[in-house]
Amino acid sequence: MKRYEEIDILKGVAVICMIIFHFFYFPNQYGFKEIDYNTFTLKTIAKVAQFIFITCVGINLVFAKNKTNDASYHLKRIGKIAFYAVLMSLFTYYVFQERYVKFGILHFVAFSSLLLFMFVDNVETMKVITTILALLFFLNKIKPELFRIIPSPLAFISGFYNDRYTAVDHFPILPWIFLICIGVFIGHYLLKNEINTPEYLVNNPVSDILKNIGKRSLEIYAVHWAILYVIYCIIYSKLR
Repeated sequence: MKRYEEIDILKGVAVICMIIFHFFYFPNQYGFKEIDYNTFTLKTIAKVAQFIFITCVGINLVFAKNKTNDASYHLKRIGKIAFYAVLMSLFTYYVFQERYVKFGILHFVAFSSLLLFMFVDNVETMKVITTILALLFFLNKIKPELFRIIPSPLAFISGFYNDRYTAVDHFPILPWIFLICIGVFIGHYLLKNEINTPEYLVNNPVSDILKNIGKRSLEIYAVHWAILYVIYCIIYSKLR
């Protein structure tokens, strides 16, 4: 199966958008300097990064399942994401204490991938799963009291409610899993249809840089928090 370089380019764009947003977001969270990161521009950049990155997770799940049905292969991929998620929790616990990342984007991606990887090769099954999730999501919006029987830690992860936990990064299963589902349907479309992107858009110096970044998006996301923290420590220690 051909590798869609366009997907790598999109992931590269997402990584750059994410780093730009976090460059302004982290000084506040790390306690270095008050910077207004709630501007329309920065919030838009953050949403672009989130939407692209999570949607591409669904696309890649389909591509990986099309490549092989070997469960050990998929569990190894998911385990790698889970490993980086644990590192993220440990690092943020060191920096933020009680506000550490308990269920951030990497935790969400690993958990959702584990839930869905057995079903992503069947479009009809994915339609049923997406419908059930949508019904639960809207039922929670209409009758949230129905879900109060769910233990608080599980509710925090699932997205039904949260009245106990705080964190600097939180990506509950609902509603974010819908982006993975959209990615799954896009992935199936790409498997069945040839997409011919103009050559000059995918083969140029900028695209080559974005492709290389996109291929390493997981690793970059996992380490950029710590790198930015070290940078801020150096900068603000010199300003004192």
